[in-house]
Amino acid sequence: MRLVILGAGAIGGVVAGHLARANRDVLLLARGEHLAAIRANGLRVDTVEGGFTVEVPCAAPPSPGQGDRIAWRDDDVLVVALKTQDVSGALALLDAPARIPIVCLTNGLEAERIALRHAREVYGCCVMMPAAYLVPGTVQTFGVPVPGLLDLGRYPDGTGELADALAGELIVAGFGCEVRANIMKWKRYKLLDNLANAAEALSGPAARTSTVAVLAKAEGRAVYEAANLACVTPDEDRARRGDFKHAEIAGVPRGGGSTWQSLAKGGGLETDYLNGEIAMLGRLHGVATPINEALQALAAEAARTRQPAGTLPLGDLIARIVA
Repeated sequence: MRLVILGAGAIGGVVAGHLARANRDVLLLARGEHLAAIRANGLRVDTVEGGFTVEVPCAAPPSPGQGDRIAWRDDDVLVVALKTQDVSGALALLDAPARIPIVCLTNGLEAERIALRHAREVYGCCVMMPAAYLVPGTVQTFGVPVPGLLDLGRYPDGTGELADALAGELIVAGFGCEVRANIMKWKRYKLLDNLANAAEALSGPAARTSTVAVLAKAEGRAVYEAANLACVTPDEDRARRGDFKHAEIAGVPRGGGSTWQSLAKGGGLETDYLNGEIAMLGRLHGVATPINEALQALAAEAARTRQPAGTLPLGDLIARIVA
């Protein structure tokens, strides 16, 4: 099995680096300065234990008029490690045969639906991994005692034919991984946590436990109930995490999660597929979601105006959102 990883940022880079170090068959698809740095110096993975540099086979994914064409193998599995807003366009350009299974290492609930337009077999993955990518050629993971928990299962349900083999590759590389027949229940719970991403990106880490975050999550639960969508419980989530936690890398401060990092780099935000997912479900099922709608709008404004990450005072955020 060769794992072709589309997206070399925080998640894709950390996964590729650990797979390569474990001598697994991997191909990393990266772009620009990041690709050039990896080709020149290898991929640096900073970890709590100190980190490592590893040579990773890499290529440039196709883009309009340029990029490498992938020579697809019968044993390939495509691992999508992109923000959800980038998945559709990237898969269209990549043009992998429909026989190539896709695994979605993504936040939110939409990437798997997008992937089914391109592949006959799709797997969801619930990613619990504090990671960062801010400098070309280097990614960071702040998880201990393993770099991350990557549970997976077939979409929309079941385990599928490849789940055990995929889990085996990830476990050998050092990740915690369990195969689940109901993977979307776990991804729905992860989405509830991700509803605070926009608040953190706007106002810093304290916003994750603020009134805004609590109310956004309450709206999410109300929407799930109205839509009859199953979700794991907080006790199940705590049991799964066990002793897994975030730790510090000496001399490497972690500014924030994935949305914070995107805003800090001036990139597009995935808020439309986080808070926007709850807003959409609310409209479909008659549940008001004013907090998530406001977070979605404020995040879009911040990205559009290139607002620096974490600079909106938390009191101002609360005043603008909570009536």
